[in-house]
Amino acid sequence: MPRNNPFRPTFGASPKVWAGRTTVLDEFTTALESGPGHPNRSLIISGSRGIGKTVLLTELEDKARATGWVVIRASGREGMAETLTNSTIPELIESLEPAPKRKFTGFNVAGLGGVRSELVDEQPVAPRLVTRLHQLLTLLKGTGVLFTIDEIQDSNPADLTEIAVAYQDLVRDDAEVALAMAGLTQGVNNLLNLPGATFLRRARHYELGPLTIDDATATLRDTAQEAGKPFLNDAARRAGELTQGYPYLVQLIGYLAWNHAVGDAITGRDVSSISEEAIEILGKQVHQPSLRAVPPRQREYLDAMAHIQSQTGRAQVSTADLTTALDRPTTALSDTRGKLIDRDLIVPAGWGEVEFAQPYLGDYLRREQRPTRVN
Repeated sequence: MPRNNPFRPTFGASPKVWAGRTTVLDEFTTALESGPGHPNRSLIISGSRGIGKTVLLTELEDKARATGWVVIRASGREGMAETLTNSTIPELIESLEPAPKRKFTGFNVAGLGGVRSELVDEQPVAPRLVTRLHQLLTLLKGTGVLFTIDEIQDSNPADLTEIAVAYQDLVRDDAEVALAMAGLTQGVNNLLNLPGATFLRRARHYELGPLTIDDATATLRDTAQEAGKPFLNDAARRAGELTQGYPYLVQLIGYLAWNHAVGDAITGRDVSSISEEAIEILGKQVHQPSLRAVPPRQREYLDAMAHIQSQTGRAQVSTADLTTALDRPTTALSDTRGKLIDRDLIVPAGWGEVEFAQPYLGDYLRREQRPTRVN
């Protein structure tokens, strides 16, 4: 009987085996079990693309559901407050409440007419978000509500403010509520600096970095082992190093190596055979979309970084080398540098140095610059 591939290289899909993020999950579980007022019931997860923010958010939702809580999802790309007030929460309330009562306005017997009735509108005024939430919590009778907001860096500040006011009102009433948000690092940092973002600054903030190579290797090894097709010898270590600790690559490389292996185990040769394919897929899934709207001046900066990286063999690129390569002074490049950091394409890497935010982005840029060979 063929074994199913246990790796899940799909954005937002939870892996079969977890590594490196258990601290967040354990602290959040403790917060839910400790009752209203626990500081870790409000948290923010930040990090670069593909680092596992949405996966971790999904796992937090599963932890809440396991304790009997209701989960309400929102996305920073929607009109969050309005959607929650007029759609998401009313649908939940409707699923918990009995059918609306009818008010009889008259009746007739045979020959004299028919029964007449009409629905009574018990909410003639436009509801507020906090009102909807109080209604929901009353119906839940003892359990709680977890709000999750993904892509928070795209949120409208006015929406966030309305949600914050409602959430803080519930916290003051010792309601069973929790809030988990996720977004790109620089976008989250920008939100934290906004006036009126006090509730964000008070939340527990986790910034996700790459997994250690040991954790990446353990994830690959344990996932394959549990599914009945283990890595042989140092194959898992070789695959772990290839991932550079990037969670999406852990799942992608494991998936490809599993499919490539023809026997009952995954060999080092299997890992080597799929390495180029994995990097190419990463380019199409992560790098290509993130570069789509980059203006020419910023793209020129990135191309120069990729070229310097290949010349020096170092991940870090100095500002001095960039000024030479682009023939522009440091002051002229600082604005471009800041905008690329905001785009989550590069990150500061020490005094006067930067590096790419995602693995293999330099390789992708250099590959794009190569001429197309025609036979």
